[in-house]
Amino acid sequence: MKKRFIAGFMALAVVLAPCAEAQAMLISADDPQEANVLALGSETAAVIDANGSLWTWGTNEWGPLGNGTQKNSFVPTKIMNDVKSVYMSNDTAAALKKDGSLWTWGSNIYGNLGNGTDTYSLKPVKVLDNVKYYYHDYSAPAAIKTDGSLWMWGGNYYGNLGNGTTEPTNAPIKVMNNVKSVVVGNCGETAAIKTDGSLWMWGSNDYGQFGNGTTESSFVPIKIMDGVKSVQGSQLTTAVLKEDNSLW
Repeated sequence: MKKRFIAGFMALAVVLAPCAEAQAMLISADDPQEANVLALGSETAAVIDANGSLWTWGTNEWGPLGNGTQKNSFVPTKIMNDVKSVYMSNDTAAALKKDGSLWTWGSNIYGNLGNGTDTYSLKPVKVLDNVKYYYHDYSAPAAIKTDGSLWMWGGNYYGNLGNGTTEPTNAPIKVMNNVKSVVVGNCGETAAIKTDGSLWMWGSNDYGQFGNGTTESSFVPIKIMDGVKSVQGSQLTTAVLKEDNSLW
């Protein structure tokens, strides 16, 4: 599996592992995510208009346009209505509708569509209901439902699904409860902030990104620290802002 470079968490500060191109990352217990009305994939684009209609265009070999074909489209094509957010990456797309239903389509090489199969889909397929927060990752997506339960699916080569194994799954599995925000790192680690402000991590810890004084990975969530408000990373510098506004 291709590794990219992304901010990973470390100790009271968080470390970045050299996994490819650098990206900034933010995870906040205050759930700062806003609706994505525009999304860009590798050779695709999507936009939500003022009426909530989703439109896509670009290349379409694996069906990321969601128009029911594998034909490229160089003008916007309407895909679905009542959409709140849209996500695209690596020939995979997802949309969160206003009613809380999560829909995915396109490439499914890691089972990352979560539709119970390992084959690509040319049209949007509903994966979950009652979704409040969705984190789009090209291999291991995550969703938080309105009841605070965290669900994940897709590739699990580093144990980053937190289900105690390294076996991939092509359907959503429940990981933990009372979750406020989640981030999937591109070095095989996952992090979540729970409603009580505690920070939990699991998956790869090869670069010490857990910050627990070891480089031992974990296939299940382990608590790293309490009182966390947000964690932010960029390049090789990352920091934790605690609820008392102290910076670590």
